[in-house]
Amino acid sequence: MSDKKPIALEAYELLAESFARLAPSRVQNAYIEQPAMRKAVGNVRGLKIFEVGCGPGILAEYLIDEGAKVVGYDVSPKMIELAKNRNPKNATFFVADGALPLPLGEEQNGQFDMVVSSLAIDYIKDWATPLSEVSRLLKPKGKFIFTIQHPLGSWNWYKPTCAFGVQYVEASWKGFNEEPVIMPDYYRSFEEVINPLIAAGFKIVKVEDLKPIDALRTLDPFSFGKFSKLASFMCVIVEKE
Repeated sequence: MSDKKPIALEAYELLAESFARLAPSRVQNAYIEQPAMRKAVGNVRGLKIFEVGCGPGILAEYLIDEGAKVVGYDVSPKMIELAKNRNPKNATFFVADGALPLPLGEEQNGQFDMVVSSLAIDYIKDWATPLSEVSRLLKPKGKFIFTIQHPLGSWNWYKPTCAFGVQYVEASWKGFNEEPVIMPDYYRSFEEVINPLIAAGFKIVKVEDLKPIDALRTLDPFSFGKFSKLASFMCVIVEKE
């Protein structure tokens, strides 16, 4: 890691255990973002998948249960410990800063069928290095599937001073720990999502605005109505050419 700490490291170290416990049933994760990721990856049996920002291993657990082998990293040592405990088989996890070149040798080049990232790449300001690393690790025609905050939802949530470019923002996260945790992030406009992908040589396959799955309609009608109208997350699928 560099001398400059990743912006979300301290917050996720504080949140790690409560996030691992609560996220699998939390509305935004369990009924909007995770179902979209699971649908997007499709049949993963027999695939070797690399995960950018694996957190406590929630997505990795699904991928492994579906027959994939997973290698993943996260900036938070506590998250990595939780991911290892959650997934003791068919997975390798390590601590790394995604803004820097990964500690993986040339023998890993082109060894992964798919790269995934669940609400993690947002925390990296400049996507040039992480996208270069994703391309390096992917097989030809391999897909990079990731979710991020929707630019419109991010704009409404953070209220940045300008709608353009990439801007440092903060929010107070409540409901995980007894005290709110200040979570740093980056707001980025739509062009700052798409153009770095094009510059990195990826072919854009699909961009999807995420909505809650129908199961939430009965479980929590208020949240279903709210997130059916509010653009909270988006899923992007690109292919290495």
